[in-house]
Amino acid sequence: MNIEASVGIIFNESFQLLMAERPQSKTWSGWWEFPGGKIESGETPLEALKRELKEEIGISVIDAEKWIVRKYAYEDYEVILHFYKVTQWSGNIEAKEEQKISWVLPDNNIVSPILPANDLIFKAISLPDIYAITNAYEYSGNFLNKVEQKLNNGLGLIQVREKAISKNAFIELTKEIIQMAGNFDAKVMINSDINLAYKLNADGVHLNSSLLHRLSEIPKDLIVSASCHSARDIEKAMTMDVSFVVLSPVQKTQSHPNTTPIGWDSFSKITQNYSIPIYALGGMKQDDIENAFNAGAIGIASQRAIWEA
Repeated sequence: MNIEASVGIIFNESFQLLMAERPQSKTWSGWWEFPGGKIESGETPLEALKRELKEEIGISVIDAEKWIVRKYAYEDYEVILHFYKVTQWSGNIEAKEEQKISWVLPDNNIVSPILPANDLIFKAISLPDIYAITNAYEYSGNFLNKVEQKLNNGLGLIQVREKAISKNAFIELTKEIIQMAGNFDAKVMINSDINLAYKLNADGVHLNSSLLHRLSEIPKDLIVSASCHSARDIEKAMTMDVSFVVLSPVQKTQSHPNTTPIGWDSFSKITQNYSIPIYALGGMKQDDIENAFNAGAIGIASQRAIWEA
């Protein structure tokens, strides 16, 4: 049996998330979740979200941004969850079903237990939709102008990855990007060089799949992401407690034209098994963000199209 439900991620001014405890009258009573509920026959996911939030917590949704679609298998049934970021509403939040409600910080959750299908949200909610990977060596002009333009447009996460330039040129490029990103509160990751990440005061390090499997532990004071190409890679990343991963290649790429892509269907089947945030990588363009969300990813990672869009 399959059930579809809509779920609302509601923020307050302090970037806290609204959680609700399931009441005694429902299954999984005593477990905490994001508010929402079952999509009735004839309803769209957004219509269901609006109805459920009105019934459960007394608010009228004015604006909600469609986000991740995730499947979760319980013992007797499978749930397809349509997560929405509720960005504007009217009315006062009240516990209409006599349930407990609480505001919690994403990185300091004070309620438990959390329904398993909701656990991913705490790890993913602070991450942007786009993970940009640098591609300076393919540009004859000033690549930093492109970086600045994207930062001005809201880009929040950059990985510096340059395989075809000298180490000194790489360091100088990275210094410039880190300084520039600091003006926009954006995060900068360095590809596969933990020592350099510390030396340049980067926000984090991105591990290639080879380094991921060689390490026995990861830095605890850096953001750590990893490249994955299989379920085995993702399982290793979860064991290492990395912050997020990229899974590739979803589509054919210019850099690996002979590699068979995963495709969206297989990508979706992999993502549904794991509670770690996953970006889709490989031939990704801005228009692929919705496909990524529908396949269970938190967004796209892009090395080429992102700088041209």
